[in-house]
Amino acid sequence: MHGIVPPAVEPGDEVAVLAPSRRLPASVVDRGVERLRTFDMSPRLYPSVLADAQLSPAERAAEVHEAFESDASAGFAVTGGEDQLRLLRHLDPDRLRANPTRFFGISDNTILHLALSAAGVVSYYGCQFVPGLALDTELPGYTDRYLRRALFDETLGAVEPADEWTDDYFDFDTDAPREWEPNPGWTWAFPSDEPVSGPLWGGCVVVLEHFLAVDRFVPEPTEGFVLALETSELLPDPYTVQSVLRCLGERGFLERAAGVVVGRPKTRHREARSDAARREYRETQRAAITETCRTYQPDVPILFDLDFGHTDPQLPVPIGGHVELDPVAASVAFAGGR
Repeated sequence: MHGIVPPAVEPGDEVAVLAPSRRLPASVVDRGVERLRTFDMSPRLYPSVLADAQLSPAERAAEVHEAFESDASAGFAVTGGEDQLRLLRHLDPDRLRANPTRFFGISDNTILHLALSAAGVVSYYGCQFVPGLALDTELPGYTDRYLRRALFDETLGAVEPADEWTDDYFDFDTDAPREWEPNPGWTWAFPSDEPVSGPLWGGCVVVLEHFLAVDRFVPEPTEGFVLALETSELLPDPYTVQSVLRCLGERGFLERAAGVVVGRPKTRHREARSDAARREYRETQRAAITETCRTYQPDVPILFDLDFGHTDPQLPVPIGGHVELDPVAASVAFAGGR
């Protein structure tokens, strides 16, 4: 589950913009492209982004190969979706491994992250266009800071909680400001003061279920990895989350995990929900994850509310990279791969 960290991006480098799951309106893509240019990068839009209709899975997989074999030093997905699973049969891990490139995306892009993990390449879970770089009239400073590290540095290093966060819906038609709220910080559910560390593996819970069902590129779990989990705008209920975790448990993942990190869950999408309902959703999900993980490993350390996933701002965590969690110092630090 350890991966090789692709070479860092250099100012002025070409970066690939892909739609491996689904497309976005041109105006939204344009905003994401402009955000990339503020990092002194040269975005190249691939046909999947520009086409009038969705490309076939084989064509989208071919684009991924082409982007990795091109001069691009990073690749950005424009958004997630629901059918990236169909790319798996067309992906060649040897081609990805031979041309390691820094890839950014979340949600359905879990599929590409796990395929890259199988190829032995570190990738970055975060900072696709939507949700991510194209939202809001200005990029949050927290996202900006850690995306720069993920692009230009060897590792993310030590990270801190964001000062504020949001899961409010962003309306591209009005550009109306979203509602942000103070960040209460990370929640440490560690049974002892001992730090844990290991390579990170995982992604979006509902996509992990699909990945396990197809059983292509699913690794044999190794001792001492750290499982990463986050939930999407689908707002899965506790039963769904527990069902996916039981599948991971029966495959041996939960028994062998050194620890679990859970992204702060999204608690609303387009609909309004009361603060009490949102709080109850977070607490119920936390209890479901804790109960199921500890059915398989009673003392597994769990860190909740890390700033990654479908809420903003976003920390692009390295899948396949090394993470260390220290409950005494309340610190999270990311090092390189192998």
